[in-house]
Order: sequence, then C-alpha cells, then structure tokens
Amino acid sequence: MKCLVTGATGFLGTNLVHELVKSKMTVRAFGLPGSTTSYIESLPVEITFGDVTNRDEVDKAVRGMDIVFHVAGDTSFWKKRFDRQRRINVEGPMNVAEACVTHRVKRLVHTCTIDALGYNPDGLTDETWTDYNYAGTGYNYADTKREGEKRAMSFNGKDLEVVVIYPGSMVGPYDFTLQFGRLFFDLRDEKVPACPPGGIGFGHVTEVARAHIAASVKGRPGEGYICAGVNASYRELFEMIAAKFGKKAPKRDMPKRLFVMYGRLMELFACFTGKHPEMNPGQARFMSVTAFYDSGKAIKELGYTVVPLSKMVDDAYDWYMTNGFL
Repeated sequence: MKCLVTGATGFLGTNLVHELVKSKMTVRAFGLPGSTTSYIESLPVEITFGDVTNRDEVDKAVRGMDIVFHVAGDTSFWKKRFDRQRRINVEGPMNVAEACVTHRVKRLVHTCTIDALGYNPDGLTDETWTDYNYAGTGYNYADTKREGEKRAMSFNGKDLEVVVIYPGSMVGPYDFTLQFGRLFFDLRDEKVPACPPGGIGFGHVTEVARAHIAASVKGRPGEGYICAGVNASYRELFEMIAAKFGKKAPKRDMPKRLFVMYGRLMELFACFTGKHPEMNPGQARFMSVTAFYDSGKAIKELGYTVVPLSKMVDDAYDWYMTNGFL
C-alpha cells in the first residue's frame, strides 16, 4: 500500500512515518519547505515538500496514493498567526480531501484533536458529545480544527472513505518541536511559578500513531475515534516531570482568572517583542478546565493501547536525553 503523510516533519507525523515503515508501507512524507527531516531521512521513505494550503502542491503529493494520513496542522496560539492557522486547519483538509477524490484514494485518515469535541464538565466526553463549549473562548486552535474536521468529513461517501482520529494531549519520543520539551526545561530549571488549574486526556504519541494505521484498515468510514486514555490534571503531569530531575512541581495552582490575565499580558508583550507568547487568553481558558475523555471506542475497534502517564513521561525524557535536548 502506498500512503502519504502530510505534516510528516512534525511530532505526530514523524512518529507515524516510523510506524508506517515498520508496517512495511510505502511512504511519501510531505512537510513544509525548511522543516526538520533529520528524524526520518534515514528511513526508506520519499520526502517531498509543500504547503497544504497550496492546491497544486497537495494534488501532486496525493497523486498515486492508496491511503492519505492528513496530520498537518497549526497548533499556534499566537493571534498574529490566526489567519494562517485558519488556512492550514480549515482550507488544508479541504484541499487534501479534494485531491483524494480526484486521484481515487481509497481512504483518508484525518487527524483532528479531542479539543474539537468540547468537553463534559460533569464526566467523560466521548465521540457522541455535541456541546462544543470552547466556542467564544478565544481558543482558535480548537475552533479551526473543529471546522476543518467537518469539511473533511463532508467528503465521506462512495468516492472516499474518511475516518477521523481525535488525539489527546500527546507525550513521547520525537518531540523535536518541543511540544512538551519546554515544560521539561522549565521544571528542571524551576522556572514554573504555578500549575495550570485544569486537566486533560493524555495519550502516548507512538500509540496514537499506531491507531492511525489501524484506522486506515479497521476504522469505520464516517466515524471518529478518541485516542487519549489517561485523564490527569496538569499538576499530576508537572509533578512527574519535575521528579525526573529530582525537583518538585510548584506548590500552587494558578487561579483561572489570574491565569487568563497572565495570558493577556503575554499576548500584549508579543506585540512589542515580535516573539511567540508563552500563553494567550484562549489557551489559558482551555487549560483551566477539567476535560476528560473516553477512549473506549478506539480501544475496542482499533486496538488502541493506553499507556500510563509515567511511561509517556519516561519515554519523552529518555528521548530528550538521548538526542541532546536535556
């Protein structure tokens, strides 16, 4: 089987490329020009460059493929990047799906996020949850991923099978983009003043990648699958990471109102520094809620494996150490 991975030079994409190679798939890895390829270039894959917002480049990348994994996305929470984020997260899936139909691709596995579902404040959220309660909070990433997923899923039908994966907050190896790496550094150096007050569903990035492969074979067309599994507070995560360095997590959880104010301040500073802010109000509101998820459907239908949070942290730490990040 020939498969394309968009976003192949990102955190999840790199893990997926490695797992696809192990599965004996023929892989075309598609990433932005100038993006890091050092963690996949030794593999027997074809590396191509382009932008998912460019229809011609997407069309060329999709041509000849049996399966497409659309992993590319923009996770930024900098207001300056919101227009670009919308193009990537909303127009990108449309371009990929249209190219899949044009070139008679059998199946599209679209990577979304659990954030696009919203959350159940009174319990676990599953794939049937319909109350998208991040609307109006300024959490642009979830807003755009939700819209992009709807557009991708609209192509599901006789000409293309579309399956969606909703990853949780991912931890594990190949985090060269430092999704969580910065947190490891800051906790090591005792630069974190307080823990965020909320919690989220976590998933081991390798297992999320394997779930994508399973979805390309066993996933039901038109269905989505939550791949999280470990529901934990940010404090629990911070404590595990700090312990790797013989340190302790901050004693206090930051109150939501103060956290949002901090996000506003960081966003204001970014206007003067021209650098990506550490936080913004939408991200702060998102990290202030307890958003826990049920991965039972993915476990049952895709064989998704839930890994303890401590194992995720250990694997990430070992990778950072081995590759000179820590």
